[in-house]
Amino acid sequence: MSDFVPARRLRGIEKSMIRQIFDRARPGSINLGLGEPDLPTPEVIRRAAVRVIEEEQNGYTSHAGLPSLRERVAADYPQLGATPDEVIITAGSQEALYLALLTLVDEGDEVLLPDPGFVAYPTIVRMAGGRPVFYRLPAANGFAFDAEAFRRALTPRTKVVVCISPSNPTGRVLAREDYRAMAGALEDTNAYVVSDEIYRELYYAEERPASVSEFYPERTIIVSGLSKSMSMTGWRLGWLCGGGDDAAVVKSALILHGYVTTCASTVSQKAALAAWTDEAEQARAESRRIFRGRRDYLLDLLSSELRLRAVAPDGAFYVMADVSAYGDSRRAAEMFLEHGVITVPGAAFGAEGEGYLRVSFCADLPVIAEGVRRMKEALKAH
Repeated sequence: MSDFVPARRLRGIEKSMIRQIFDRARPGSINLGLGEPDLPTPEVIRRAAVRVIEEEQNGYTSHAGLPSLRERVAADYPQLGATPDEVIITAGSQEALYLALLTLVDEGDEVLLPDPGFVAYPTIVRMAGGRPVFYRLPAANGFAFDAEAFRRALTPRTKVVVCISPSNPTGRVLAREDYRAMAGALEDTNAYVVSDEIYRELYYAEERPASVSEFYPERTIIVSGLSKSMSMTGWRLGWLCGGGDDAAVVKSALILHGYVTTCASTVSQKAALAAWTDEAEQARAESRRIFRGRRDYLLDLLSSELRLRAVAPDGAFYVMADVSAYGDSRRAAEMFLEHGVITVPGAAFGAEGEGYLRVSFCADLPVIAEGVRRMKEALKAH
């Protein structure tokens, strides 16, 4: 029998509730829990990758990544005043998040996280030795930002604030007035903001969502990438960006990145240069059109077929459906799992998510319809 005991930083850390649900799904299940786009990577990216593989030598890049790619990323955030030297190309946005938090958070520091929010946030904070503290995005208010709740959650020990817009899991977008209130609350603190903008190109209003960096640029680190907007999850292409006073943060994060990853995939980096072309922008617009249609279709079915209230998302590709009438969220997810439909319990994302399921619309309309049909059978059986 093994006497292995994991290092203290890993004790109590288990598979996420999302992964536990996925691992129990039977073959043939309809996957409405998916956290990645099912659309193909745009042809302009694929063509570039094929050419690079066939025609070029693809050894390591510098630790920070291709200068030409870092230049494009820096130009996307003029409010930060970032140079290419203040950008790190990472193995997906999750590595960027890991680098930012491990660079900024010391033992005992408090990190203010959204509730509900992405499952990795509190886990990485604990691995860094920090203490997760939560600001509520109240379910009773459609998961909208609550400026007073945010202000109350701040303490002198708050080292970092994490925000995400559009949100995983709710799809809600933080408005400009939300960011103004956030920036105002942070004005007399020394807190950094880590802004998770991985879903920022997937929005359903006319205008692209704002960024907190437009209102609090001095101490904001942006993590993002192409996984969601360009359907490039498996390509592992993300970035970390901070300008001006944050250059020292990026410099320290780069040292960690060099030891953890060396560099992001060279082929992915070279192919990613095509993401700043007109053809790629057309592909993004088409993705938004498809996902908007799926969102509306799913919302209609949840209401008309299942009589479930749902929170309409402003972006990303998730709907939060209220299943509180059928028990807690894990029990509801397991009920649907027994009928061959994967959903994600809202409790996986925090206390405010309890009573809801995150339902993804990363599936064609007939698949969504079949998933809802099976969910209806489950509710009848219940």
